[in-house]
Amino acid sequence: MDGNSGASFDDPGPGTDYRAPQPFVASVNRRRFLQWGGAVAGAMALAGPGGVAEATRARASGLASSATGTISDLKHVVILMQENRSFDHYFGSLQGVRGFGDKQAFRFQSGNTIFQQPDTGRSDGGYLLPWRMNSTTMNAMNAGDLDHSWTGDHSARNSGLWNKWVSAKGEQSMGYLTRADLPFNYALADAFTICDGYHQAIMGPTSPNRMYFWTGTSSGATTNPADYTVKFTNVKTYPEQLTAAGISWQVYTNHEVGDGSGADGWVGDYGDNPLWFYKQYQTSMKANTTAGQQLAIRGAVQPWQASAGTPLGPNHVNHVLAQFLADCAAGTIPQVSWIVAPYSYSEHPAASPAYGAHYTRAVLEALMGNQALWESTALFVTYDEHDGYFDHALPPAPETSYTNEFISSQPIGMGTRVPMLICSPWTRGGWVDSNTYDHTSMNRFLQTWTGAPLVNVTAWRNLVSSDLTAAFDFANPDFSIPSLPDTVPLINQSDAAKSLPAVKPPASGAQVAPVQEAGTRPHRPTRHMPHADVAVNRSTGVVTATMSNSGSLGVSLFVFPDQYLTASATPFTVVNGTNKTYTWNTSSTSAKYAFSIYGPDRFVRSFAGNVVAASQSTGAVPQVSATPVTAAAGGGVAVLKIALGNAGQQAVTYTLTPNDYAGTTQTVPIALNGSATITWPVDANGYYDVIVKADTADGYTRRYAGRIQ
Repeated sequence: MDGNSGASFDDPGPGTDYRAPQPFVASVNRRRFLQWGGAVAGAMALAGPGGVAEATRARASGLASSATGTISDLKHVVILMQENRSFDHYFGSLQGVRGFGDKQAFRFQSGNTIFQQPDTGRSDGGYLLPWRMNSTTMNAMNAGDLDHSWTGDHSARNSGLWNKWVSAKGEQSMGYLTRADLPFNYALADAFTICDGYHQAIMGPTSPNRMYFWTGTSSGATTNPADYTVKFTNVKTYPEQLTAAGISWQVYTNHEVGDGSGADGWVGDYGDNPLWFYKQYQTSMKANTTAGQQLAIRGAVQPWQASAGTPLGPNHVNHVLAQFLADCAAGTIPQVSWIVAPYSYSEHPAASPAYGAHYTRAVLEALMGNQALWESTALFVTYDEHDGYFDHALPPAPETSYTNEFISSQPIGMGTRVPMLICSPWTRGGWVDSNTYDHTSMNRFLQTWTGAPLVNVTAWRNLVSSDLTAAFDFANPDFSIPSLPDTVPLINQSDAAKSLPAVKPPASGAQVAPVQEAGTRPHRPTRHMPHADVAVNRSTGVVTATMSNSGSLGVSLFVFPDQYLTASATPFTVVNGTNKTYTWNTSSTSAKYAFSIYGPDRFVRSFAGNVVAASQSTGAVPQVSATPVTAAAGGGVAVLKIALGNAGQQAVTYTLTPNDYAGTTQTVPIALNGSATITWPVDANGYYDVIVKADTADGYTRRYAGRIQ
C-alpha cells in the first residue's frame, strides 16, 4: 500500500530496475506510447531543437473534431514545483533565451556588466564571471545549497544594484550547468515552451515562495516555518477558491514518513506542501466525518504512514508517484493537480538534477501514455526559488506607494528568475515566452481558465505579472510525442559523480566568459510594450525622460545613473495610458547627464550628453528621438523610426551602430536646422538594439533597445 492516498502499488518483482519508468498501472497503452516516442526520434534529430518534423505531427481525431481553438480545449492542468534553481544556473547557456549572450544586460557604473560580479578576493580583475560546474570533472550534480534567505537575497540585491552576489552568497553562486549536464531539461525546452521572464515571488527561501504559489501571498512570512505546523489561522488558499467554483483538484504526494536529505529523503514531501501551514487543512484532517476530511484529503494533509517497505533510493519513482500514475492511466485526474516530490527527486542542489529529471519524465510519461489525457492537459514545471545561484535579469520591483509589497521598508519581491517550462500540445515547438511572470501567475492562469477568482494578490502584481496564457497557441495544437532523453543513464552518471572533486571556481587568470548556444528560437508575443525617450530643456538644464507603455500589461522599469551621480536604482511601474517621468537636473553635474533605463524582454534606453545652454550661440545641438512602429501600423513591417535633428549653429554627424540584432552602421550628416529620419530594422522576433552617437565632444549618445511586436 502506497502513501499516496492509500493507492495500491504492484511490485514488479525481483530483479527489476526500479529506476527505469515501469509499466503504467491499469490500462495505459504503454506499447503505443513507446512506438510514438521511437517514431519521432529520427525526426527530432533531423528537425533539431525547436520542434518535430511535420511528418511526425499527430492530431487526435476525437479532440480535433470538437476543438474550439481556445483555452476551453484545456481540461487538465498539472503543476510540478521543484526546488532551488535559478534560470541562469540551469538555462543561461540555452539557445535563444535571455541568457549569457544578453547584450542588453545591466551595466554597473564601472562599465562592467552584471555578469562581472565584484569579488575582492580575485586578482584577475576583481570580479567573478559565471563559471561552468562541469559534471564530468566535478561533483556538480550534488553541489550543495547556498544562502537563499531573506537577508542574503537582499544583501545580493544591494538596494537594486545587484552587485553583491559573491559577497552575500559565495563564489559558488556564480556556477552554472549546460546542456551537457542537463540533457533532459534542455530537451524539454526544445520540445515545448520555456519562460525566461518568470520570477520567484519573494526574495527569500522555499516556504514563503510556495505560500505565494498556493495562496497569492506569504502573509508576511520571510523564513521557513517549522514543517507541518499551523502558521496561519485565517488565510484563504487558492485550492479553496477552486472548490467554491466547482473545480476538482488534488495535491499528489507521498505520505510515508520522510522529510530530509538522509535515509528518508526518497519518500515524503520534504515539507514542500505549504497547505500544512493553514489551520483549516489540519482541522479537516482531524474531522470525524469523511465529508469533513475532504479538504485535507485533497490537500494531501494527512497522517504520516510507516514506510511501505519499498527499498529507498532511486528504485521507486513509480512508488512515490503511484496514485498519480494510476489516475492518469484511468483518465481520472482532477482538473487541477499539484505534485510535490520527495527531497531526493526535488532537484534541491544537494540532490541531483538527474533524479529530478527522472521524476519529471515519469510524470510526463503518465500523461503522454494516455492519448486522450495528453491531448487535453498542460504540465507546468517550475522551481520555488533560486537557492542563491546567480541570475542576471533585474527582477521587477514596486514603488513604495504600493501597499503590501514591503516588509521593514524592504521590497518583498519580485525575486530572481527561476525556470518555468510548459509542456502541452499547445506549447510544442521550442518557443520562448518573455512576458513578466511570478509565482502568482500560476493562480492567475487558473483564474483565467476556470473563473475561480484570485485571493490575496496585491494590486502591483496584478498590474505587472501576466497569466501565462501568452505561452499557448490554442488555435494550433501539436499532439505529437517528442523524443526525450532516457534518464536512467543520467542518474547512474550522477551517482558516479559523487566521487568527483567538489565544485570549485576557476583559478585567477583562468576565467572565461560563459558561452550561450548559437542561434535563436521563436518568441511568443509579450503584453508589455515599453518605450522611453528624453527631452532636454536648454533653459533650465533639466533632462526629462518620459516612460510609456502601449501594452495591456504594466511594466516595471528602473532608472540608473551611469555617471556623475551616486549609483542607485529608481523603480517605475508604467501602465498603458499613464506615463511616468524621471528628471535629471544638470545644474549639480556641470551640465552633464548619463543614465539608463532597463526593463524586461531586453528593453534598454541610455541617454548621455551635455546640455547646451539656450544662451549659447555656437556649436551643434544634437536632437534625437525614436518611435517604435508596429507591423500593424507600418504596412506589415515593424521598424524603429529614428529622427535626427540639429538645433545648433554648426553641422553635426551622427553614427548609427547596431549593437545587436538587425541593421548596418550608418553615418548621417545633419546641417544647421536640418533633419533626417532613419528607418531602423528589427529582427525576425521584433528585437532591435541601436546606438546613436553625435560627433560632438560631449559624448552625446542615445541607445534604443527592445522589441516591437
